[in-house]
Amino acid sequence: MTRIVRITRESVRMMAGNRLRVFIMMLGVAVGVASLTMMICVSKGAYKEVMDIVNRQGPALLQVRPGTDRHTGLPSGSRAVVSLAEEDVNAILQHVGNIHAAAPVKDRKGIEVKHGDKFTLTRIFGIIPEWSEIRDFGPSKGEFISEEDISFAARVCLIGQTVKKNLFGDTEPIGQTIRIKDVPFTVKGELKQKGVSSAGRDRDDRIVIPITTYFKRLFKDIHLSQIVITVEDTSSMDKTVEDVRAVIRERHKIAVGEPDDFAMRTPQDLIDLAYAASRSLINLLTGIAGISLLVAGIMITNIMLASVSARRNEIGIRRAIGARKNDILSQFMMECIFISLMGGILGTILGFGGSIILSSLKVAASKVTPTALLASIVSCSLIAVVFGIFPAKKAANQSPTNALRA
Repeated sequence: MTRIVRITRESVRMMAGNRLRVFIMMLGVAVGVASLTMMICVSKGAYKEVMDIVNRQGPALLQVRPGTDRHTGLPSGSRAVVSLAEEDVNAILQHVGNIHAAAPVKDRKGIEVKHGDKFTLTRIFGIIPEWSEIRDFGPSKGEFISEEDISFAARVCLIGQTVKKNLFGDTEPIGQTIRIKDVPFTVKGELKQKGVSSAGRDRDDRIVIPITTYFKRLFKDIHLSQIVITVEDTSSMDKTVEDVRAVIRERHKIAVGEPDDFAMRTPQDLIDLAYAASRSLINLLTGIAGISLLVAGIMITNIMLASVSARRNEIGIRRAIGARKNDILSQFMMECIFISLMGGILGTILGFGGSIILSSLKVAASKVTPTALLASIVSCSLIAVVFGIFPAKKAANQSPTNALRA
């Protein structure tokens, strides 16, 4: 125990006498550990965000959109797109089992809405009552769209919290009249607050109206933006997807071998898409972390070797008065470990801070996790052992006679 205390005291004394050298080595380790910490926090944040998306949208949700490319919604090849129609929804409900509910959706963004002398640009959704259950987007106040509203193409709407703030401020909006494209609508209710989506879109900046009203009183386009479906049994999702695909292909008269003119998205597709969005940043941080840790290790080796040369007299004197090789080896390894741990602590703090900044700037989702702290401790230890052992052995193997002559 006395030997360990003595070696530790000597190591601390030598580091205190070489502050600049220690700081440079510590900084190299800190940069590598900070990059590693940020990479872990971003990957954990991406995973949490993906799970939040799936839980929010529901593991039983299936979406159908026009176009054959699931990421862009654009058709491939030269075939003209046969857009989705309400008849497709009816066919799915009639011919596909394992369907809990299905709803047509039409939306358009950047639509001017007025109330008195105030106006805003927002997104208008044409929906049916089932949409509220499928997307968990019911009213926080008032009433939702009813079947009667659909039948009579009623000029009623529900507004999101952002629209309410922009048009009404703190005034009660229910029962008030707003004008959508100069067509008067009565506010029937307020939508639940949803906040910002993973893509950075304000989910409260929207108005929902009966889909029949959308087509008859606002826009002449009769094609759908999407069809949303919930399944009864999620374990049969793959079969349900193929059944829905077969029904729509038959309705659209798509020949065998021809590509679909629509895209289908499942919760697993959402997971893959969200991971793909954050993967490039994770790969970048992983590369930076690996290179930084390697550079830090090489830096430690070079500076420690220079330290061995500069301290040859000291090593010779200590060996001459009875210090063993293991004492010299232990001291140099102790110095490497202290420097690596101090750099690791600084790097972890910087990494956590950087992760929080990335999250606040919405560059990437991040989550502070104990795994990052554990990874920093392990990486610091590896740097100290792998890159410190060679200089430590060189110091321990110095001949006392040659060292004193230097």
